Amino acid sequence: MKAVVLAAGKGTRMGEITDSIPKPMVMVGDRPMLWRVLRALAGAGVTEAAIVVGYMAESIRSYFGSGAEVGIPLSYFVQAVQDGTGRAAEPAREYLSDGPFFYSFGDILTEPSAYRAMADSFREKPTDLLLAVRHVDDPTRFGVVELDGERITGIVEKPAPGTASSNWVNGGIFVSTPLLFDYTARLELSPRGEYELPDAFRMMIDDERVVRCHKLDSHWRDVGTPEDLEAAHREHGGVDDAVPDS
Repeated sequence: MKAVVLAAGKGTRMGEITDSIPKPMVMVGDRPMLWRVLRALAGAGVTEAAIVVGYMAESIRSYFGSGAEVGIPLSYFVQAVQDGTGRAAEPAREYLSDGPFFYSFGDILTEPSAYRAMADSFREKPTDLLLAVRHVDDPTRFGVVELDGERITGIVEKPAPGTASSNWVNGGIFVSTPLLFDYTARLELSPRGEYELPDAFRMMIDDERVVRCHKLDSHWRDVGTPEDLEAAHREHGGVDDAVPDS
């Protein structure tokens, strides 16, 4: 299975940290976040990956090169305008056209076992889209996922305090078929002036496509702020935690 990893954004919520480095290249422990994501994908059996770059793209290309260090052949695609996650993978559309693929972000940290479990779940029970979800105490920072058993029936972005219908949130990792691009091509700009990936999920749900959840029970962190980064440093003090099993 292939993968695509979004690594084009600056990460404005990180403040001065990303003034001179793209967010996925911020160090966690002694390795960039993106290194940890790619190693986890390799540990799950992903055979090749596309990295979507944009802000300070050359620093990512020069660090990872062909992908030999992370154990996955890498291809690079440029998101020329950072106008949201909904269209970010469009440059890699043809590359991803030959079958299901992982879609992940360069600032979501989890374990290889989580990716392996998702790949196994998708093979055992194929679906139009398999979305990782995570149970959190405070869902107001995230996209809240409404569930009916395994089936996802709705996604509500960053609900106001006290209004969330669920504590399950979008985990930022999913397995999809190329059908996804039929929906991202139809996206319209959101009130924030961006093309939003969850809007494509909602269109799939409205069309009665099968959008299923995979509940993550392993370590997971969305590194969105300096405070998240501090927590990630505490959790990933070394390098071995992201190395694929032998």
